[in-house]
Amino acid sequence: MSSFFVSLVIGLLFAIVAIVLVLGAYFTARALFGPTHEGDRTHEAAIGIATRIAALHGLILALVYAQELDDYKDVRGGVTEEAIAISDVFNDMRRYGGTEVAAVQQGVAQYVATVVGEEWAALGRGEGLSTKAWLQWNAVYERLLDLSPTTDRQRFLADRMRARITAVAKLRQTREATATGRFSGLFWGPAIIGLILLAMPLYVYRPSRTHLALFALFGAYSGVILFFIYGFANPFANPGKLEPTPFLRLLEGDVGKILPLPN
Repeated sequence: MSSFFVSLVIGLLFAIVAIVLVLGAYFTARALFGPTHEGDRTHEAAIGIATRIAALHGLILALVYAQELDDYKDVRGGVTEEAIAISDVFNDMRRYGGTEVAAVQQGVAQYVATVVGEEWAALGRGEGLSTKAWLQWNAVYERLLDLSPTTDRQRFLADRMRARITAVAKLRQTREATATGRFSGLFWGPAIIGLILLAMPLYVYRPSRTHLALFALFGAYSGVILFFIYGFANPFANPGKLEPTPFLRLLEGDVGKILPLPN
C-alpha cells in the first residue's frame, strides 16, 4: 500500500469523524434545547458565543499547525545537513590518507545503511534512535579522535572531520526529539471539545438540506486541518512521512560502494 493511498485514507477518516462530531453535536443540542422562536434573542446569543469559540479554536489550530510545520521543516533541513556532514567526513578521510581511511569510510557507510534500513522505521514507531547506529557513529568518532596528523593539511582535515562528526550527533538528537516528543491529549482534547462546542450553538438553525451541507462542509475542513497537524506531528511515519532521501543519495554514490555486497 503506497504512502499516498495511506495518507488519503487517513485524511478521509479525519474529515468523516469531524463531520460526525459537528452534526452529532448539532442534533444533540437541538434535541436538548429545541427549536428557537422568532422574536427572542436566542439566535443572537448563540451566534455570538459561536463566534467567540470559533476565534479561540481557530487560534489554537493555527498556533499548533504553525509549530508542527516549523518542526517538520527543521527536521527536513536537519536530515540534509546531517547527510552533508557525513559526506564531508567520508571525502575528507580520503583526502587525509593513511591506514585508517578504509575503516572510517566503512564505518560511515555502515552508519548510513543502518539509519535508512533500521532507524528510520524505529523513529516512525516512536522508539527513538537505533543503538546500533549510535555504536557505529561512536566507532567512527573514536577513530577520528585517534588520528595523529603530521602536516598542516592533515591537522586541518582532522579538526574538520571531528567537528563534522560531532555535528552528526547533535542532528541525530534533534531527530529523536521530534519523533518522541509528540503532543497527545494536551492538544487533541481542546481541539475536539472546541469543535463540538462550536457546533452546538448552530442548533438555532433549522436542519434544512442547505444548513446541514454547510455544517458538514465546516466539519470536513476542520478535519482536514486536524489531519495535517497529525501528519506533521511525526515526520518519520505516515501520513506525513519524510523519506530519508539525502541518505539514500549517499548510498547511491561512493558511500554505498564501500558496503559489502548482499549475499
